[in-house]
Amino acid sequence: MKMTVNRIRVVVLGSPRSGKSAVVVRYLTKRYIGEYSSTGDFLYQHRVAFDGAVSEVEILDTSNCAIRGCLAEHVRWGDAFAVVYSVCERRSFLAAAELLSLLERTRLPGCAAVTLLGNKRDLEHAREVHAEEGQELSLRFGCQFYEVSAAESCAGAALAFHALLREARALALLLPAPRRKLAAYSVSKVRYCQGLLANCTVNIKSRLTQTDLQSVIIFL
Repeated sequence: MKMTVNRIRVVVLGSPRSGKSAVVVRYLTKRYIGEYSSTGDFLYQHRVAFDGAVSEVEILDTSNCAIRGCLAEHVRWGDAFAVVYSVCERRSFLAAAELLSLLERTRLPGCAAVTLLGNKRDLEHAREVHAEEGQELSLRFGCQFYEVSAAESCAGAALAFHALLREARALALLLPAPRRKLAAYSVSKVRYCQGLLANCTVNIKSRLTQTDLQSVIIFL
């Protein structure tokens, strides 16, 4: 019989046009959509089964945090964080470094699961950020690092999110549950994505082909 653990709240951060939304939707639905609205946040709810347990997962896909001044609220709200940048845009990589620094200052080290995610690795001809740079940045902040292509395959996004959720679950079992202030994050600020994703259940037992594995670079 499977036990149900506490809800895991994942915040996806990154610059506009880094492919945050594409990565999230690729993970949840295995579909690739190239164009997204950047006018607001989206909150996805789904259920994940792995390691003999079921987790209720909320994924907050953020938008224009720097302009709207809501980044601090997102950091307080989340249990786990995926920081996304485009390997084709150095500016987004530098922004990712700033976000990791903010997370380190705001959250006690080891109290939140964090993954650095370099997207668009299929656009090798336009690359501005080498994989080694992403690896070095992840080592600096003590987080996992993945390079993926949301456009090519769902394998990379799946591996990255599954690892992030496992780390978040492990931390939740080790650390005392934090007291959340109700005013820390207002759910009225986000759009709930239901319908296709409303009762989405993901079972982490998918078989990855050799082609899938070639579409993702992982540094643990």
